[in-house]
Amino acid sequence: MATKAHETFIKQHIAKYRNKDLTKAAILSTIKAFSDLRPKYDTFVFSDNTRKDLLCIDGTIPVPFKGSTYNIPICIWLFDTHPYNPPICYVKPTQSMMIKSSKHVDAIGRVYLPYLHEWKHPNSDLIALIQVMATVFSENCPVFARPANQVGYPGAQHQPAAQPQPTGYPPAGGYQPMPTPTYPGQAAGYPGAGPYRPPAGGYPGYPGQPTPYPQPGGMPTPQPPVSYPFPGATQQQQSQPQFSSPPATTDTQQSISDEQIKASLQSAVEDKLKRRMREVLQVYQNEMDALTTTRDKLKEGQGRLQQIFAQLDQEQAQLEANTRELKQKNEIIEESLKKMEGREELDPEEAVTPTTPLYRQLLNLVADEMTIEDTYYYLMEALRKNVIELEVFLKHVRELSRKQYLLRAHIQKVRQTAGLTPA
Repeated sequence: MATKAHETFIKQHIAKYRNKDLTKAAILSTIKAFSDLRPKYDTFVFSDNTRKDLLCIDGTIPVPFKGSTYNIPICIWLFDTHPYNPPICYVKPTQSMMIKSSKHVDAIGRVYLPYLHEWKHPNSDLIALIQVMATVFSENCPVFARPANQVGYPGAQHQPAAQPQPTGYPPAGGYQPMPTPTYPGQAAGYPGAGPYRPPAGGYPGYPGQPTPYPQPGGMPTPQPPVSYPFPGATQQQQSQPQFSSPPATTDTQQSISDEQIKASLQSAVEDKLKRRMREVLQVYQNEMDALTTTRDKLKEGQGRLQQIFAQLDQEQAQLEANTRELKQKNEIIEESLKKMEGREELDPEEAVTPTTPLYRQLLNLVADEMTIEDTYYYLMEALRKNVIELEVFLKHVRELSRKQYLLRAHIQKVRQTAGLTPA
């Protein structure tokens, strides 16, 4: 039921986001993985006092620290270009907590991590980001219990804006500023997402910071997760996690030497140059891959064209040979026609002239026998049409059969005499 309510809430406030489906899926999967987180829709205030309504994930995450599990309140703001630009993360202390500054968390609670600096979709996601935050916080807890004589932290009442800090040193550890999300048609990114500058007076001492150690009277029991409200409810109406710790101690603050500043700047410049070189190398590699693909296609097309040209050459040679043969036949026909132009008309009877008297006799006998066959045909047609009577038909057939028998016997004898095979 809670998931349905969260999904409905996100749909109502995600209209301005460019990648609605990806952002919605990222928020829902994060809430499912961490049950104490809730979606909110609030106004983010930048360092130049500009405001923008954004979705955020608000609540607590479990962090193991020195044998106990503490619920650390955080808030993750999602820009309208999510997930293609990194979110902005804050530690959000309650009235009973104070922020412990470190190289990962500044004085107002903003979180700086290499994971955020190297954020790249789809390799980066919110669940992995929270897991990295929990791992970092387990080594150096970002909050500790507030001494009883100090006033409540104002950030517990509202979301701390990305306030401008005095110009000074880069973040300890040499991390570069996180890239600012840019939008088409906008000259610069959000004014509040710029590089982190530490508070005036230098960085606080690292190892001597107060930590949420247990009270001398005994070990603290893990507190139940804090349930943060949806936008519209007040935070004072919700229960806050409590941390047991001894009274805060004050350590001397140390300033960063010039050598540390130089090493930090060199590391930042080196990381930026390496990243830029990787980007340029990737662009050139993509161009080379495209050119290689084009070259392979051109070679394949060249092979096909060579085959087509060879086939055309063969067909042309065959066509030329056929043309020459046709011309030769045409010349032979023209010569034959010229020879026949001056002659008289040829009699069909004289066209066939046997070479010997025996062959002439055989030709005449075969002609008579074929004549009898034709006579049979016409007699049958006459009988069918009732031109002659049956008796007349039978009479002529008997006569023709007798004559045909004698002709065939004579033909066989002549063929034997001429040395021809029997018919």
